[in-house]
Amino acid sequence: MTEPSPIILIGAARSGTKFLRDILASGDGTAAVPYDVNYIWRYGAERAVDDVLAPSTLTNKRKKFIRKSLRSLAKASKDDILIEKTVASTMRVPFVDAVFPDARYVHLIRDGREVTESAMRQWQAPPNWSALLQKVRELPIQSIGYVGWFGWNFVSGLFSGRQGGKVWGPRFPGIDAMAEHGPLAQVCAQQWLESYNRANTDLCNIPKADSRVFIIRYEDLIRDDIALSNLVEQLGLPDKENILVNFHKKLRPNQPEIWRNLPPSDLATIDQILSPKLRELGYLK
Repeated sequence: MTEPSPIILIGAARSGTKFLRDILASGDGTAAVPYDVNYIWRYGAERAVDDVLAPSTLTNKRKKFIRKSLRSLAKASKDDILIEKTVASTMRVPFVDAVFPDARYVHLIRDGREVTESAMRQWQAPPNWSALLQKVRELPIQSIGYVGWFGWNFVSGLFSGRQGGKVWGPRFPGIDAMAEHGPLAQVCAQQWLESYNRANTDLCNIPKADSRVFIIRYEDLIRDDIALSNLVEQLGLPDKENILVNFHKKLRPNQPEIWRNLPPSDLATIDQILSPKLRELGYLK
């Protein structure tokens, strides 16, 4: 029996993908990988300097490992729709699509200024050790090489004054040098821009994108349940009623425009990097 086509959530770090994943997977007939698993996607490419992985490097062994590992971590039955989100996948949509050529994608877009401010706090926050312990417990032996990189990145970050690691979140080409020398506002703004641009371009270019790619704004998602209701219908998810009930239970008041509290120098840096794209997306008039 053929497994249902999976749903892959694509979105910049701190754009609400975790919230959307948990909501979509709250109904019957779905199973979600409960946390980001960049180490699964990078199996066989642990030493790659960034998260932009080429489909041409995929072997059947790597494809099978990724597919099996994701469904195992999600505890998915053969009839369950797999839901997965790893924010680094914004860097490698063609690679993901080569692993799951029948996947459907949800691109979650959020105001880059909100994302940048939130990411800046995350870069400087200590790791969630309980969540990391859960990952380590379920880490496939084949991915043990990723642990070495994580440890090195964490220790290097401490010397840079960043408890979240030397580099946190999706690793775009050149991020290491930028994180070494640039202000954090520049790094995080560029991270959002790279995540959006790469994901948007690559999603437009996958086969049959019109019927496989769904776009939703975070601002629409949290405004009311209309955008979510439409998305659930488009994806053909079962148990829409429970999904909407859980949405209202999990939704919390959102404090808007926290980014305005950043220092003027950071605001100027963010504005310089993001303004053209934010204007294109309608976040700036």
